[in-house]
Amino acid sequence: MYRSPEQKAAFEQYVVEDIAEREKTGETLAESVLRMRREWVEADVKSAKLREEGNTAFRNGDYKAAYVLYTACTCLCSHDPLYFLNRAAVALKLKLYRSAVEDATDALEQGDFNPAKALFRRAQGRSFLGDWVEAEEDYTQALGLQPGDRSILNGVEELKRLRSLSADEQVAWISEQGNLTLPDIFEGGEPEFKRRVEEILGHPVPE
Repeated sequence: MYRSPEQKAAFEQYVVEDIAEREKTGETLAESVLRMRREWVEADVKSAKLREEGNTAFRNGDYKAAYVLYTACTCLCSHDPLYFLNRAAVALKLKLYRSAVEDATDALEQGDFNPAKALFRRAQGRSFLGDWVEAEEDYTQALGLQPGDRSILNGVEELKRLRSLSADEQVAWISEQGNLTLPDIFEGGEPEFKRRVEEILGHPVPE
C-alpha cells in the first residue's frame, strides 16, 4: 500500500490531524469525506488548467514561468506523476539537472505512468551531471520499455561519445554544462520562487 516508510508516516500524520480537526469543528466522518472529495476535484481541475498554461509557457520558451506553473501543479496534485515529468523536462532546459533527476525519480516512484519517459529524463539529468554509470542504467531500462525510440538511442550514442573522451575532456565537458540551482534562475532565490508559486496557488506552499 505504501511505497516508503515516509509515505506511511505522512498518511498516519494526516489521519491524526484530520481527527483533531473534525473534533474541533464538529464535522462528521461522512462530511469530512465529502469535503475531501470536493477539495480533490477542485485541485484536479485547477492543476489541469495550470498545466495547460505551463505547456504554453514551455512551447514559448518561457521556462521560468513553466517551472513555476508545474511546481504549483505538484503542490495541488502531488499524487500525479505527470506534473513531475513535466517539471523534469523544463528543469533540463533550465540546467537544473539535480532537480530534473529528483522529479523523474518521483514520477517513477508514483506508479507506471510512462516510466520510459521518466527514465529517459533522469538519464539526461544524470548524464549532464557526469553520473554516467547511473545514466547508462536508466537508458538501458528505458530502451527495454521502448526499443527503437530514437531519442533514447541518441542519448545512448551521446553517452558513448562522452565516455570515449579523455579524462580532462570529460571534466571540461561536465563543467561546460553548468549545474544551476534556483538562486541562479530566480532573482531573489528560493524565497522569490516560493512567492511566485504561492501567488498562483492563492495560499502558502505545503510544507
